[in-house]
Amino acid sequence: MKRFYFIIIALTSLFLSISAKAQYSITIDIKGNKDSVLYLGNYYLKGTYALDTAYNKKGKFIFEKKDKSLEPGIYFFSTKGGKYCEFIIDKSQKFTLSTDEKEWVENMKVKKSIANENYFKYMKDTKFFELRAKSLVKEQLGENEYNNRIKEIRAENDSLKENFIKNYPDNLLSKVFKATKSIEVPEIKTILKDDGTVDSAAMQNDRFNYYVHHYFDNIDFQCDGLLRTPEAVFFTYYNDYWENLMKYQTKDSIFNLAVNIIEKARGSKLMFKFLVHDITERYLKSPYMGHDEIYIKMIKKYYASGDATWMSPSSIDKEVARATKWENAMLLKTVPDLACPDSNDVIHNLYSLEAKYKLLIFWSYDCGHCAVEIPKFYKFYKKFKDVYSIEVMAVNSGSDVKQWKEKVKNLGLDWLNVNGLVANFDWHEYFDIETTPVVLLLDKNNRIIGKKIPADNIENYIKFYDEGKIKF
Repeated sequence: MKRFYFIIIALTSLFLSISAKAQYSITIDIKGNKDSVLYLGNYYLKGTYALDTAYNKKGKFIFEKKDKSLEPGIYFFSTKGGKYCEFIIDKSQKFTLSTDEKEWVENMKVKKSIANENYFKYMKDTKFFELRAKSLVKEQLGENEYNNRIKEIRAENDSLKENFIKNYPDNLLSKVFKATKSIEVPEIKTILKDDGTVDSAAMQNDRFNYYVHHYFDNIDFQCDGLLRTPEAVFFTYYNDYWENLMKYQTKDSIFNLAVNIIEKARGSKLMFKFLVHDITERYLKSPYMGHDEIYIKMIKKYYASGDATWMSPSSIDKEVARATKWENAMLLKTVPDLACPDSNDVIHNLYSLEAKYKLLIFWSYDCGHCAVEIPKFYKFYKKFKDVYSIEVMAVNSGSDVKQWKEKVKNLGLDWLNVNGLVANFDWHEYFDIETTPVVLLLDKNNRIIGKKIPADNIENYIKFYDEGKIKF
């Protein structure tokens, strides 16, 4: 009995000693350093973040946590004055960096981290090329000779990078080097017009399409560490793709390209989560018409399917429910026959409006944005009602009927005004309307052919649509 008791005590003690060990323990030993404190930080997308603090103990600083490990990436330690030194975090999270206060990188020695041994060896080697380039200024060379010598130094440095990539393919620095390489567009096959002349516009379009589809060829989406690198390495390049290159792509192209990128990260926990979340949020908030359909498709493919394992079931249910509502307002969807009473309690139906185009406007008398937009829409309506055959159903969403009637009278709105507080279906819920105004442009068959169109742009939009220049 006693023997069993002592075994239990021994096992418990062993378990406690193991659990008490630090998840990460990074010792920074700087000979001659007089700073009282060092900070541990990391990069993430477009920001830098402080993570830990260590105090000087005879030149040694120990960053250590028992309940937390560090995600892979480029980290740095820094002084209060801003002097800093970058290093790599990978699977090895218990190591020592020893150096001298006079020159941190050149004197750096590494224990128990192969990734950082290789990293600092490269940093020392590339420092040599930097010093050679600076020394050329003192040699009073002619412009041509100076440029040739600089070109040679850059070529040697590039060769150093290529050798590093070849020798240490799994090192984060290799992934960084690859990520910052430019995409080379191959020679495009000559395209001729019907008259035999070169179709330069078509060839330029082919070059652009190649660039768009191969933009991320040098990004390893299986490398979570790229998320925690300086902004210029990953985030700026990544963000530019969506903000600029994708701006004028069709919604189907955007979604297909998004899926292609995300699938490259499947199995990579952090990168997959980032891509799914970021792309979904981008098109949830996008101001461009039709982009909400990308959001809807993202929710269906990655949230409703169970891929978004980082979210709780209740949160996923909310996202799926919102996307389901948003489907009701997709382009080319037919709007139900909304029926509401006017100021005299006479019921009017949306479908009873006979016009080539219909504006279905949800607004409120106490909405600041409505106060700006509604008079503009009304001015457009009065000017082009007969030109394009347009009718309006303006639906009140405010709770005070008296104030709604007064506002209509004050603004002189003589289009069809109806009280949305009394309706044949819950349009708030159906269209997920949380803010006003919401304006839907419908065709004669009550299909949505426009939304998120500012009043200042409604004239051009209908003109172009009427001329067949806008197609879905």
